[in-house]
Amino acid sequence: MIGPRHFQIKDRIRQQKPRQNAAVFVFGALVFPMMAGCAAIYGWNIHAPGLMSGEFARDIPPYAARVGLYIPEDQSAFISKDKGTRMSDPQTYYVGESFVPMLVEAFQTGFEEFVLFETVPIPAMMTQYGVDYLAVVKITGFRNRKKYREQGLDVQTETTVFKPDLHLLARYETTGASDAPGTFAKRGGPEVNLNHAIESNLRSVVIYLQDLMTQVKTGASPV
Repeated sequence: MIGPRHFQIKDRIRQQKPRQNAAVFVFGALVFPMMAGCAAIYGWNIHAPGLMSGEFARDIPPYAARVGLYIPEDQSAFISKDKGTRMSDPQTYYVGESFVPMLVEAFQTGFEEFVLFETVPIPAMMTQYGVDYLAVVKITGFRNRKKYREQGLDVQTETTVFKPDLHLLARYETTGASDAPGTFAKRGGPEVNLNHAIESNLRSVVIYLQDLMTQVKTGASPV
């Protein structure tokens, strides 16, 4: 097994267990199950596929840095019952269950090396794993802009970035939006629309973080 100070990122998934008993994962290729949305007895249960598109990897080249990611435990359970209008059928959007694997995939794609922490790391762990920056990402809001013939979805997140000593570097908010006509008239339309909104948000999260690290390297203001 490769030691804790060096990781071959393009290989298979490897799990490390540091002495602090916090599980750490170093990622190569990831595969996540597709989850299909469905109509409930009355209303809609909407599950996005939970996969990033090929355009994401094409448009955002991996940044040369080792970035740590911590996702608060409650994020996978984030749901919204915002149905957009009073006259709309009930809708339940299972945002978190798709957001979490897509966030991991976005960081895996957007950075050459990436370490996933299952618990908040301490500075010694940051040093042990050679992490340049730690990002903590969480969902802060969801909005359904449903109209009669079309639907727009907004996913809001907050990203907090820390230095290796865990001193705060920056905090920023991003919104990802997706608009589509005739969403509920298409098979899988609401699910695809939700997936697009999440990916749109994560695109902004990764690009902003890449720009932030470039500013730090060049001595420019980080915010």
